[in-house]
Amino acid sequence: MPTPIRGTLQLDFDGTLAQGDVSTGILARFAGPAWLERVEAASRELTADADSPALLDTMAAGFGALSGKAESHLRYAHRHHPVRSGLPELIEAAERLGLDCHVVSNGFEFYIRDYLRRAGVDSRVAVHSGAVANDGNLVYLGPDAQPARGRFKFGWAEHFLTRHRLLVYTGDGTSDLAPAQLASIVFARDGLLTRMPVSFPSTVRPFETLNDVAEGLEELLRSA
Repeated sequence: MPTPIRGTLQLDFDGTLAQGDVSTGILARFAGPAWLERVEAASRELTADADSPALLDTMAAGFGALSGKAESHLRYAHRHHPVRSGLPELIEAAERLGLDCHVVSNGFEFYIRDYLRRAGVDSRVAVHSGAVANDGNLVYLGPDAQPARGRFKFGWAEHFLTRHRLLVYTGDGTSDLAPAQLASIVFARDGLLTRMPVSFPSTVRPFETLNDVAEGLEELLRSA
């Protein structure tokens, strides 16, 4: 009998499930190195103002500037940004513990789904990220199926909490800071770990690999 769903595992992708920033790497290689600074500037705006649309707008514009084919983008991504170890084990642990798994990312859907497919978990993880609309432009859809610009990850976190009281967040960057603070449990690394407020009342665990997250989930939720 399947385990009853009791919560959501919200997963960032770039820097979290994959090593390094996959989308920025693809943009720098196939749209030009100037996109590195554009993404960094947009990220700084988002850090200063959680409602800023700058990052999603920049990602959509960068996607439109990509040269080459998706196959080349994927080869580059997997060569330079391998998946972080333990992804299948993490999804298995989450399912055993009754957590729905959702990737919510400012990156691009086409490579996220490819990574999940190669890991054998694509049918078990929902993806909410930049997807190609009918007009060929990149769009980020919120929980209401309408295009989002600001608070994309935060909006999804709020939505998950309307379905279940338990939200577990796993991320690495400054764009994860606002949504992570809605969670009951946070697994964090890099910028997210250093920026989580010391006053945050819930559990924060650092992680190196996704096996660390799987083991942490088992420890924290198995007897809960």
